Amino acid sequence: MRRPRTADDIEELYARARTPEERRATAQRLAAWAEEPDPRAGEVTPALLFVSAGEHLTAAGDLREAVVCFRRAVESGQYVPPDVRCYLHGGLLRVGDLDAARDLADELRRERPIDGDVYLLVGENYESTGDLRAAHRWLTMGVQRAVNDVEEGDDLDAAEDAAGLMAARLRVRHALDLPLDEYDRVVASALLASRERSS
Repeated sequence: MRRPRTADDIEELYARARTPEERRATAQRLAAWAEEPDPRAGEVTPALLFVSAGEHLTAAGDLREAVVCFRRAVESGQYVPPDVRCYLHGGLLRVGDLDAARDLADELRRERPIDGDVYLLVGENYESTGDLRAAHRWLTMGVQRAVNDVEEGDDLDAAEDAAGLMAARLRVRHALDLPLDEYDRVVASALLASRERSS
């Protein structure tokens, strides 16, 4: 009987895969692991293995095959942080299936995720595929959610979420040539303070 798969197994494969051919072989191995009997015996789930396989295929340029892996991860019904659907959303955007990506984003939005990384990942998915308006909308939603959580004291991670979301949002706003707003000024002040401390 095989030993349980671990996060170290995934990291080891990741470190060795450099070329597109190596990434494809790694993706094939990860997908095979996900289909082994009783895969839940290890610390990694089939969903995580399929997501990892999809990421390798994306890096190799095999975008449609990556979407297949991301779909299988979602279909498993298992959790991959921040939400397994974020990976499928990015894959759908990269293959140009904009309607399916929008439907998935709408599904996520209606659920009002509490994890700021959902907003960050969806926003960065849009940013990386050139839809800066959608990226700005998602990052703004995430910032507002995180700031509200900070003000209400509901989430210990909210301040960290807010900082990351504000920085990504500032980058997108700069690309859109938008003027600084109150959130942007918070990031600018933090950067200035950091530079002053290090000088």
